[in-house]
Amino acid sequence: MPGLFQQDAPRVASGAMALAAGLSYVPPAGWYLYIAGNYTDLQRFDPIAQIWRHCGDDTRGMRFTFFDGSTLRVANPTGCAVAVVVTNGGTGYTSPPTVTASAGSASFLAIVGGAISTAATILAGGSGYLYPPLLWIENPPEPGFQASGYTTIANGTLSTVTLIDQGAGYLYPPTVLILNDPRDGAGSGAQASVALTGAQTITGIAVTNWGNPITSGTVPTLSFSGGGGSSAAAIAVMDWTIQSVSVTTAGAGYGNSAAVTASGAGGYVTTAPAYIGGFSSTATSRWRAAVIDIATNSTGGLTTPTIIDAGRYQSIPFPVVTGAGLISTAAVLAFTMGGQNSTLYLIPAQQ
Repeated sequence: MPGLFQQDAPRVASGAMALAAGLSYVPPAGWYLYIAGNYTDLQRFDPIAQIWRHCGDDTRGMRFTFFDGSTLRVANPTGCAVAVVVTNGGTGYTSPPTVTASAGSASFLAIVGGAISTAATILAGGSGYLYPPLLWIENPPEPGFQASGYTTIANGTLSTVTLIDQGAGYLYPPTVLILNDPRDGAGSGAQASVALTGAQTITGIAVTNWGNPITSGTVPTLSFSGGGGSSAAAIAVMDWTIQSVSVTTAGAGYGNSAAVTASGAGGYVTTAPAYIGGFSSTATSRWRAAVIDIATNSTGGLTTPTIIDAGRYQSIPFPVVTGAGLISTAAVLAFTMGGQNSTLYLIPAQQ
């Protein structure tokens, strides 16, 4: 009778597997019982964008998952730069420039030109639509980011086409398909087209290797060299957790310890991108706020923080403290940001 564990899978008696911050693992092909850790993700390789994307749900529920041995992996990206938001595409780029981070040793791939113009053209409105049809835009060649958008209807005809991601790396205007909502068997005839924009500018940057965790608590700056152009700028998107919490001012009046909690507010990149988008830059990790319990003294001042969940942040959050008492002196906390080691469960199914 074969045992529960296959010979070629990493294992201990319980199927537990620890992933340090910044590490990933591609299991051998097969079915596994998978339970995510607090800071581990299931990731699928995107061959067009040349990046690993978070996939699956954001819970730690138990599930059977088929790993193909190459394009699906488990990963702990905490502490690392996992994506980039281009804030200025620059001008005059005739080839991809080299992008370098000030810390963390991540590898980047800049994409020049080939974004989709936000002004889509409706060639035919069609008729009889009961629900807004789906908008599908052809993939660019690799490396590139696929554009996406949505439609609206008025009186059964296509009325608007709105881009929510302009994409990057298209060499020619892509094919656009208007697809009926599965509930809609009546609508037909709508057509639309798009044009390219962003020539000789940086329209996207892929993180092909997130490098090492950054423990300095500082978002790395990105610099550009080569490519024949100038003035491009971008912001690194981190996958940071709160490693430690220190009380710099205890405050007073926060009440009983059982009712005092803290978290990190904000912590998301909000700078406007040079080109409309977001999925290619931010849908790479399981973002969430931290949960921190804090003990208090006899005057309701904060004493000892305990991190229950270190959260997942794109940038540095600011501390927010809540309590049940009548606060007379505000407390001040300080966060140290970085990565977290995490344990997941990966149990090969019986053969």
